This record gives sequence, structure tokens and C-alpha cells, in this order.
Amino acid sequence: MNYKKAIALVTAASLLAGCGGSNGSNGGKELKEGDTVKIGFIGPLTGPTSSYGIPVKNSIELAIEDYNNSADAKYKIELLAEDTQGKGEGANTAYNKLVGEGIVGIVGPVITAEGLAVGSASERNLTPIVSSSTSGDSVTLMGDKTTTRKNYFRTCSNDSMGGNTIAKAVGNGTVKVSKVAILTNSDSDYSEGCTESFIKQAQADNVQIVVQDKYPETQKDFKTYIEKVMTSGADAVYIPDYYEIISTMVKQFRDAGYKGTFLGTDGWDGVLSVKDVDKSIFYDCYYTNTFDDRADAVVKYVDAYKAKFNSETNMFGTMAYDATFVLIKAIESAESSDPEAIIAALEKTNYDGITGHFEFDAQHNPTKDLVVKTIKDGQYSYLD
Repeated sequence: MNYKKAIALVTAASLLAGCGGSNGSNGGKELKEGDTVKIGFIGPLTGPTSSYGIPVKNSIELAIEDYNNSADAKYKIELLAEDTQGKGEGANTAYNKLVGEGIVGIVGPVITAEGLAVGSASERNLTPIVSSSTSGDSVTLMGDKTTTRKNYFRTCSNDSMGGNTIAKAVGNGTVKVSKVAILTNSDSDYSEGCTESFIKQAQADNVQIVVQDKYPETQKDFKTYIEKVMTSGADAVYIPDYYEIISTMVKQFRDAGYKGTFLGTDGWDGVLSVKDVDKSIFYDCYYTNTFDDRADAVVKYVDAYKAKFNSETNMFGTMAYDATFVLIKAIESAESSDPEAIIAALEKTNYDGITGHFEFDAQHNPTKDLVVKTIKDGQYSYLD
């Protein structure tokens, strides 16, 4: 997930404290069975993006509880959580505090602005990071946009994969449309990244793009954009954005009489849960997701989440459950709080989670295929 912000990228002043042992990339404490191991969470728990951060934090808590209660748990995992309010500078402050408190790794951050800030701040001490939702292509890369950031991994797909996948669904006829309009949030790195990859794949597949336009994140009335799309004759609109904005835009499109198809990426997941949303307007909608939520393990997790927190989770929370176990399993494999050892174990990840099998490619993205979801009769559905 991403929001374009002005991010102050600073280098962390503290070195990683490994459960009371040596610090940072100079080494760490050898772990013994039964030791307490601290891991951190960084993300928005208040502010406009807290609807993403809260399910992530809750899911990390649930995963830690499940691990600690399991018969084969090697360590006692303790979570330290810090609120960023969804801001890059808040993420830096949170990161430095967690490092000073002795965490050996982080699950998070939640949005790309945080990911870019923390990724930069963590370069010195190589804190192992596994994020479930920072999808910006550049988050796992160094400043040259080519070299992989050694310590940063993610369990979600990157923006390029999302845009590419939905464009392929149009190009191969899975989604039957002929003329596509593209509306992009100019203040969102996520939206920009998904748009770029969609256009590249659409052009390769000779998909006709009849409109390309951008709107600011603060836009509330989309009448001008809707008129432009409808005048163009587009029978599909690609809007890679998050579900709060999507619910507003789709309603205004339908109210204006637009009967066409909507295309999106994983930011659409959760749109049916927006307060007072009219579910009937979401027909002929297709978007990408990173896993099939019909799987028994996902259903079990969702039931456990509802029972514990009396609320709904979302895709990013579900992925955070797996991200937590990916990090814990790497710590178990390393048998040490040494960040270098944990990173080496993360590189070799071969883990079956509730959302699928996890291994990482050269840029620390999960090597998983995406699925295309749709909405039928006011419910999420699949094409198969």
C-alpha cells in the first residue's frame, strides 16, 4: 500500500539490540530454547490509514499467540508496537524506538511511505524486515532502483505484478472489454506504480487505451473525469486505488449512468465493508488479490480473528499473519539474534502459510501468482 508523501529519510542512530546480546550487524546473541525474543510492529494505528494498520497489528498478535501456544515453539515471542499515523517521519521515530528496545526484527511497515523511510533508516544495522503490504516496487530496492535492499522482504505482491496481472486478464480475454480508460491517483505511489505496469502490459497485448487521466487524492467530486470517460466510449475503467476512494468513484460513475466494467488491483479488497456502501453498484468489477480466501486455513484464521477482536480483518491483515511466521521461522533457523544470520535464513525461506507457499525472488518479492477476483450479488467471488 502506498501514499506519496514528503519523506525525511534519516539514518538510524541506534544499532539493533539482539535480546540483550551484541548489537547490529556486528553480531547477536545465540538463542536458547525458551528465550524471549522481541519483534516489532510499525504502522498506522491512528489517523486516516489506521483501517489498514489495525488489522495488520491484530493479525501479528494472533500469529504470535498461536506460535507461543504451539507445542513446538522454540522461543517466547513478544511484540512491541509503535504507531506511525501513516507518516514517513513517524515511521523513523518508531523504528529508532524499537531498535533501542531490543527488537530482532520487524513485521511491517504497512504503507509504502513508511517502508521507504524505514528501509533507508535500517541500512546501517540491517534490521530484518518482513512487510505484508508495502507494495511499491522501490521499497525492497536501494537508491539506485536496481540493487536489492538486503534486509527488506515482503509477503505481498509488488505494484508491477498487480497492474501486469489485471492487464493480462484483459489482453487474453478473461475479462472481455475492448476500450479501457485509466484514472490514476496522482498523490499515490501505489496508484502510479500499478498504472505504469498496466499500461506496459496492455500495450504489449494491443489493448486499446482511450483515456489516461489523473486526480488528486483530495478529489471528492469526479464528475469531470466521469464525463471524459463516458464520452470516450470506454467500456472499462481501470482505477488502481484503495477502497475508500473506490467506493466513492464507483457510486458516482453508476449514478451518472455508466454501465461498464471496473478494473483494479489489491487496494480494492475491502470495498464491500466501507460504511453505508451500496453493494449493488459493484457489478462487472475485477481486481487482483494475492491469495484465495476460500482456503480452509484462511477461513480458520478469519474465524479466529473475529472471535478475538470482534471485528473484520482484510487482505493485509491476512498477509501479516503469514509475514509474522516467516520472520519467526527465520529466527528459529538462525538460532541467533544476529541480523545477518536472520537475513540469511529469510533468503532461504521455504514456508507453507495460510495464504500459500512462500519463497523469495532476487528482489525479495514472494514468488506467487496472483488471483483475479470479481464481485457478484454483493459478495466477493472468483472467476473459476
